[in-house]
Amino acid sequence: MSATLEPIEAFTEVTGLQYLAREEDRPVVERRYGLHFPAENRESFAVAAPKYTYDNRGRPGEENPTRRSYANAVATVARLPGNVLVGMPSYAEAEWIAGRLKDRVDKPVLLDVASDDETTESLKDEFFAGGGKVLVTSLRGTLTEGVDYSGDRLAAAVVCGVPIVNTSSPRTKAVRRAYDDAFGDGFTYALTIPAVRKARQAIGRVIRSPDDVGVRVLLDERYARDSWDSVRPYLPDDGEFQPVSPDMLDVGLDRFQSRLSSQ
Repeated sequence: MSATLEPIEAFTEVTGLQYLAREEDRPVVERRYGLHFPAENRESFAVAAPKYTYDNRGRPGEENPTRRSYANAVATVARLPGNVLVGMPSYAEAEWIAGRLKDRVDKPVLLDVASDDETTESLKDEFFAGGGKVLVTSLRGTLTEGVDYSGDRLAAAVVCGVPIVNTSSPRTKAVRRAYDDAFGDGFTYALTIPAVRKARQAIGRVIRSPDDVGVRVLLDERYARDSWDSVRPYLPDDGEFQPVSPDMLDVGLDRFQSRLSSQ
């Protein structure tokens, strides 16, 4: 019943549940529960923007087509009424997009930085108080999972890129090698699946009850298209996330807002 368990096949392998069932003859039962919230209350998009990788985007502050595409798309979502959560792959990238949004949206833009719990709680309280705001954070922070954004606390969430950790660090190399030895595909098990779980946790903040209404957007063509490095197979297999091109995102958002107004 949690995005942290998906994909369930990988979860059972990594945790050893298959071993329990096979070697120790202990029963392992799987249960799946669908999303029992009204479909008309939410809209979910996977936007085929250029891959948000270092090779494409460069360092924060560089001007190139990839960064312009993401700045435009995030600003489009951030302009929606109410509170909007923006999840970036790192705090440096969060600082970059926050700077771009401050000149492009007519609401306060709050930036989360690596800090102590007291500062983070204060930022969260500020986000919840008063009118609509934009909260920009890292997907590796504490504001994109385990936080209650129910009710009107969050109207939309947008995730930029697939938040794969630094693959060159000694620890990452060691973990990847261990998963390679155990499962034959260390990159998928140690890096890709945990990254998609981070993204799903962030967008999962929007719809928390049957009465919640909101928009969820995944920005990166790896969420939208089938390719050698696609992560679409690790999204819900119910067609919830509609693939759209960047120039059609505003059309889809306008259609959703119009539908809500007519209800």
